This record gives sequence, structure tokens and C-alpha cells, in this order.
Amino acid sequence: MGAERKDSLQQIANFGGNQRWYARCYAPASEAEVLDILTRNIGVTIRVAGSGHSWSDIAANADIALDLSALNSVTPIKTNGLDLVRVGAGCRLQELLDRLHAATDRTLPTLGAIKKQTISGAISTGTHGSGRQSLSHFVASLRAVVFDPSTGHPVVREFTEGPELLAARCGLGCLGIILSVDLHTVPKYMVAETIRAYGSVEDIVAAFAEKPLSNFLLSPYGWAFTMFERKPIEREAPTLGATLRAWLFRLFSFIVVDIFFHLFVIASRIAGPRAIKAFHKIVPHTLPKGHVRIDDSEQILTSHHYLFRHEEMEIFVSEAELPRAMRFLRASIELFADIDTVFPEEFQAVLKDTGSEAAIAAKRGSYVHHYPLFCRRVLPEETLISMTASADGPMYSISVFTYDRPGHRDAYYAFCAFLAHSLLKLVNAKLHWGKHFPLEYADIAPRYPRLEEFRALCAAHDRNGVLRNGYTARVLNLPPGPPPR
Repeated sequence: MGAERKDSLQQIANFGGNQRWYARCYAPASEAEVLDILTRNIGVTIRVAGSGHSWSDIAANADIALDLSALNSVTPIKTNGLDLVRVGAGCRLQELLDRLHAATDRTLPTLGAIKKQTISGAISTGTHGSGRQSLSHFVASLRAVVFDPSTGHPVVREFTEGPELLAARCGLGCLGIILSVDLHTVPKYMVAETIRAYGSVEDIVAAFAEKPLSNFLLSPYGWAFTMFERKPIEREAPTLGATLRAWLFRLFSFIVVDIFFHLFVIASRIAGPRAIKAFHKIVPHTLPKGHVRIDDSEQILTSHHYLFRHEEMEIFVSEAELPRAMRFLRASIELFADIDTVFPEEFQAVLKDTGSEAAIAAKRGSYVHHYPLFCRRVLPEETLISMTASADGPMYSISVFTYDRPGHRDAYYAFCAFLAHSLLKLVNAKLHWGKHFPLEYADIAPRYPRLEEFRALCAAHDRNGVLRNGYTARVLNLPPGPPPR
């Protein structure tokens, strides 16, 4: 019982403050203790809590919550001539990078926007950066506790190839309790970044050919595009001047972007609609454009936006549909903010399909969006159900943030539901599994060609529904097992 924290229920809350639930909490110190916990608790539901950086209820509302932070080993290995790193499931990305860099001259092929997530949580939901595939794509193999299909008893399995590995790479916690992951690594590299203004989505898409790691923002109300042009460059021994310049840019990014920008976002939201609209018309013109910033990849590709509590829905669309999706988002933001424009004719049909046409007047003025649309490019990847699995070409993620306080987000949720259902019909959009997710199984099933294969593998490795919860029932049509007797 050494792994159990308390016999009584404990309240758990995620980073965004929008998910709170009670569960018995265990913190196993070894793989053997994980196996023991599952052996002793077959009649209940179990999920891994991770770092809490998912806004969906993907980890919530199970009877038992596992904290795997003690499983945090980092071991560089070579397998079949490949440079990999074996990482314990509970290791956070920042710790992984620090220890990998201390031992080798290598780093991870891609990174999400922050480095707070556990590695198991990051791969389980397809955490991604911009310009490459998600971390899930770079999983060479993994170890997990699953339930033996013939006996139903928990056993340790290794996923090394075939559909099982593709499913485990982005398994949403349904295929097994991940113990460790083998990830591909690449030589350390640097990134050159320049901020520039652009006039259209089409021009931005064209720029990715030479600046493949870029991302871009669309500021509402002024509708200005700002691109953070980024390209990888070879690592060089820095001069003193280059080092000082890199540190000055880091300081600027942290103080001005990560802190002061977000303080002004929150202040304008509190001040009201006029302040929000004025702020976002001004902000794009205050960024220092045309200056080249060169630094280590992780310094430029990640940020500290976790400093302020927020929530996010992330929408994925194909490159061909990106311009249309952005036009729809602009029209929707203006509609909800009660800006005196007519909803474009090209979108009237989708309003009829989603049943929104009759309620359009009620939506006007119901929500004033207060954050730029944040967009990244993600390449097709080898998984069963990550957001860019089975994609024909690059997809673009569009993040819709709110900095409203938890408990005061009903208008944001209504806005997100409108966007999600409309863009599903309009451009075949997908949503990030770990972020606000107002869709259900019937909505998403046609968009994932290998979803039924994934569901069958989950059912085979967890026939009693131990690793499931309300999220898996609603979104994947995988209901949890029966309640304990």
C-alpha cells in the first residue's frame, strides 16, 4: 500500500481550473507498483492524471488517479543504429531536455508550446509544435501495462511495431498505462526567427517553404496577420555578442510577450468590449519586426504562456481549407462581438446544416473574443488517431484561447461549440483531443479512417473498461466498465 497517498477521496484540479473531480490517488514508485495497483483494482476505473495540462476531461472522473512522477528516468540509448532516449512516463519535458542535453549533444525533433507536460501525457494526446509532426510520431517503442486479452489480468507489454504501436503512439490513455517511451532524437540545432507582417493567409502558407518552423497570429478586430518566421540552422559556437543578443531577446520575450502582453489581455477583458477591440487593433503594430533572433531551438519554439490560467480549443484544418476556415473564424468573431457586418453568404449553407441559422440573432453580441488566433503547421504522421493521422498533406492548427476565469466561461463554451460544429461541416475540421472538446463520437468518427481499428485494439487490451471514463464514452464510444461491487 506504499504507493497510495490516502484512503479517502482527494480533489484533483487541472491547470486550467475547468476540470475538478474526486478520486483515490496513487503515486507508484516503480513499474512493479503500477502493476500491483492495477492487479488490486480491476473492478474500478483508472486514469493517469499527468501534469494536468489538458483542458478536456480526458483524464478526469475515474475512481483512481495515478501520479507517475516517480517514473522519470532519462536514458540515451542506441537501437539499430538510431539515437533514442528512453524516458519514464512521468518525466516532464523540461527535465527530459535538461538531462538529455547534459548527457549528449542531441535534442527532441519537435516540442509543444510549453515544457511542463509529462512525456506520457504529451504523446497520448498528440502534443505538437509547428512545422513538424507531433511528439507521438517520433515514438519508436513504448512499454505499458495492459490487460491480457485472454485472462483480463494486467501485464507489461512492449509496443514496437505494427498497428499496436501506431495506436499506442497517441492512445488517449485507453490502450494501457504507459511506463516508458523510446523517442527519436536529433542533433541539437538553433532556430533563426524574424517577426513580419503579412497581408493574407495565402502569402503565409507560401512562406512556410523556406521558414518551415513558423507560426502566425491573426489579431481580431484589426485583422492583422503577424508571422513568426522560423527556420532551423546549424548549431555554432556563439560569440559573446551573439550570446548577449540571445539573452536580450529571451528577456524581451519573457517580460513583454509572456507577462505584459497577457496582463494587458486580462486588463482589456475586464475593462470591456471597447478596450478589447482597441487593444487588439494596436498590438500587432507594436511588435519589433525585421530583427533576426537566433537561439537554441527550445528557447525559441517554446514559451511561458502557462503563467496565466486559461483555456484553449484547437481546430485542425487542411492547408487547402485554411483560407476558408480563417474567413469563417473572422465572420464568427465579428458576429459574436456584435460588429455591424452581415454574415457572409458563402457560410449560410453551413448555418442551416448545423441548425444555427435560426439562432444567429441570439448569438450576436453574446461573446467578445479577447485573444489572437494562434496558428501552427503540423505535418502528416504515422499514428491511428492523432489529429494529422491519414492526412494528405500539412494541416494547420488554429487555437482559440480564453482568459476568462473558471466558472465564467459559458459564453466562451457556446462560441467554441458554434465554431466546432460549423467548421466540422464546412472544412472537415478536427479538434485536439486534450483541449476543449465540444464534439461527440458521432461527430468525429467519419473524420478518422482508422478509428474503428483503434477502438478494437483498446477493447482487446482493456476488455473490462478499467482505463476509461466519461470522456472515452462520449468521444470514442468506449464506455467504462461496471462499477465496483
